[in-house]
This record gives sequence, structure tokens and C-alpha cells, in this order.
Amino acid sequence: MQLELPKRFVEQLHATLPSSEVHPLLESLQEVSPVSIRLNRSKGIDPSSFEEGMLGDAIPHCGDGFLLHSRPSFTADPAFHAGAYYVQEANSMIVGELVKRLITQFDPGAVVLDLCASPGGKSTHIASQLRPGDLLVANEVISGRTGTLIENLCKWGQGNHVVTSADAKLLGELRGLFQIVVADMPCSGEGMFRKNPDSVQEWSADNVVLCSSRQQRIAHDIWPSLAEGGIMIYSTCTYNREENEDNINHIVETMGAEIMEFDFPESLGIFELEPGKYRMLPHKTLGEGFFFTLLRKTEKTRLSLPKAAKMKPVKQLPSFLGNTFMGYELQDGLMVVRSGDWLDYYPNLPALLPSVKQTGVNAGLMNKNQWKIHPEYDLLANKTVDYPTIPLTIDQALDYYKRAFLPIPGQPKGVVGLRWNGLSVGTANAVNHGLNNLWPMHWRILQSQMQANTLLREK
Repeated sequence: MQLELPKRFVEQLHATLPSSEVHPLLESLQEVSPVSIRLNRSKGIDPSSFEEGMLGDAIPHCGDGFLLHSRPSFTADPAFHAGAYYVQEANSMIVGELVKRLITQFDPGAVVLDLCASPGGKSTHIASQLRPGDLLVANEVISGRTGTLIENLCKWGQGNHVVTSADAKLLGELRGLFQIVVADMPCSGEGMFRKNPDSVQEWSADNVVLCSSRQQRIAHDIWPSLAEGGIMIYSTCTYNREENEDNINHIVETMGAEIMEFDFPESLGIFELEPGKYRMLPHKTLGEGFFFTLLRKTEKTRLSLPKAAKMKPVKQLPSFLGNTFMGYELQDGLMVVRSGDWLDYYPNLPALLPSVKQTGVNAGLMNKNQWKIHPEYDLLANKTVDYPTIPLTIDQALDYYKRAFLPIPGQPKGVVGLRWNGLSVGTANAVNHGLNNLWPMHWRILQSQMQANTLLREK
């Protein structure tokens, strides 16, 4: 079906891009949007883990990213729920790769903010790129969307994150805290037209102006939170100048930001209208429309954090947690986040952050003198396991994610870890006749008749 683009949008493209780029771009918008995934190597997943012919082209700018030849039912794949891979738009993967390059400029213990984080594509990617002593603050201002963000970060399994739901202005009061701020701005979404044709009907020139103004406000509000020498990665998934080059020029002029320029290989297809303002266009790359710029803060910034009540870390953690975590007791269990150099600089940081929704992952709770391991802990990529584990078939693994009772008797009584195809699946409570399911109710698969299928080669 031909995508009918607004006349004003097409005129805008002609006014923005060189004429040699407009026609190829318009043609590409009539093509089927590609499907891409990013592999979780920390869980032992690499290209050889997949069935032959399942993966398509490698994403040139992301070593863990690949196209798929077609879109499968990801919900039917236990590997998807276990965090073996993440379904992410290809060009947005550039953000995590930029963090990988930039993080080495800062001392260990860097704190990175993903300002507009849900559903979690960039956050999970950033979490994989941080060093052991660094911390990710993943923020989503719309509180109702933080549940999906928490779920995806927990399944990805790094455990080095805090999830918040705060306006940029509140986070901006944490003056000088963040070494890197990833600001993937809410935008008019022109770059998603072929992926989400309904967004074409929502587009208007007035909405472009509204989005541009909102982006300027967000940038101004969050800028104080950057440390001196810190870097903001500003990005949008849109084509117009107002939300892209013009906004960057405004930020540079009003906030004293310095544009950082990179020499990207020509093979990546990254395109510049102005120096340091990068566009990824669908006829030049394997993904959708994407814009990004790196802005360094040059003004002197003194760290200034508000006072907050002291959080009381649990001093005596269960032995299986080792010494790599810091724990906080909650009514429904023990939350743990990977400790590190950030803790030396900001020992009370989770209490200083506004509107915290979750710190790290739920490790479980003590129940009748037995530690009840939470599935979030079992999904961690690197962990100590001192509880029994049992193998599942692919059908049993999918039934687990439907939150079904698993009639697998003969197991040692108590909490067990479930394993399928070399992946941690979650935890269950073994009783006489099988396994009581501990998978979080709000994460369960609702389609009860779905048949299991996987992208992975079964071992």
C-alpha cells in the first residue's frame, strides 16, 4: 500500500535536504520497515547462537545488531523473555555505541542518565556499555510507562540501574551529577512514518513547532545536571531542521555548549547538513530516520545535590549475593544494585534521585527461614547461584512465562532456578507435584494458546 505523505512534509524535506537526497528518501519511505535485534552477549548470545539463516545483515554501526529476514512472533520465543536479545530499531543503536566511546573519557564511577528511557532499547544498550563501577539512571517522565522500562532492564540482566519517573526540571536540580545525559527527545516522529503509518495522520507543521519548543525546554531544564566536561547526546527520530539543527544551534548559543565532531567511516552512511549534526536516513542506512549531536558542557559546574533522608543499605546480605551488590530492604523484598566506584562518590545517591521507581533488581525475601529467590535476580547476567537448577523444554519455558503451574515432580523442595537452552529463565517453588510459578504476574503472556518457537539454535 502506498504511504500518502502530507504535502507540507514533502515540501519541508525539499527545503531541508539537498535535492539529490529527497527523491531516494521518499522512495525508501514506501518500502517495508526492517526488523532488527540486538544480542545480549553478557548472556552468552552471539551470532552462532541462532538458527542458520535466521539473522540477516549485520548493523554496521553496532557490533551486536542484526536485521531479521522477517518479523517472527517474539512473544512465542522464551529467549526473548529471558533477555537473550532486544528488538530495537537499527539506527537508534548508534546511541549505545556512542556511550561506549564516550564513557572512557570519565573516571570510573560515572553516572549516566537516559532521560527519556521507556520502553528501554537505549537503556538496555547503555547498561551493557557501562564499566563495572558505573551506574545508569533510566528516567521516564510518564509514570505509567516505567513498568515496561523496569521489566526490560531486569530481563536484560545488568543490574546496574535505577529507574526514576521525574520531569527534566527536577533532575536538573542535581547540579553536576551526570557525566553523560542521553536525551532522545520526544519529537514529531517523522522518521517513524513507514514503521508506524498511523503517525502520518498525526503529523502537522504546528506539531513540529510544538515539539521543537518542548525539546528546547527539556534541554534547558536538564543542562544544569551535567558535570563540567559532561556530554549530552541529543537525538530525535525526525527530519525537519526545527527539531534538529536549529535546536542544536539554539542550545549552543544560549547554554554555551560545544559541539563534538566525529569522523565516522563513510560506509556507515551517516550524513551531515552542518558539521557535528548527524543524520541517519533510511536510504543510506539499514534503519529509520534518526538525528543526533554530541554537546559538551564547557562552563564550570560545581556539584550541588539536595539533601535527602539517608537510605539504610543492608549490611548483612545473603551469602549468595557476594560483595558485588548494595542492598535495600523493602516491604516486598530485598532490592540489590551493583555497587562500584559510583558508590564511593555518591553513597546516598538512590535517596537523592527524584521519584525513584526501582533500584536495581529484586533479589527476593526471607520466607519461613528460607531465601525465596526472585526471578529478577535469576535473570541477572552475572550472578552467584547457590540454589538448585533444573532444565526445561522450550514448551515448558513458554508455559512458565504464561505463569502456568509446571507439573514436573521429583525436584528438591523449595526455590529452584529454571534453565532452558543455556539461559536463566526465572525461579519457581518446587512442591510435591511440580513447580509453583514465581514469574511476576504483570509480566505474564496473556495468549494461553500460543505455541513456542525460537530464533535460537536449540542445544
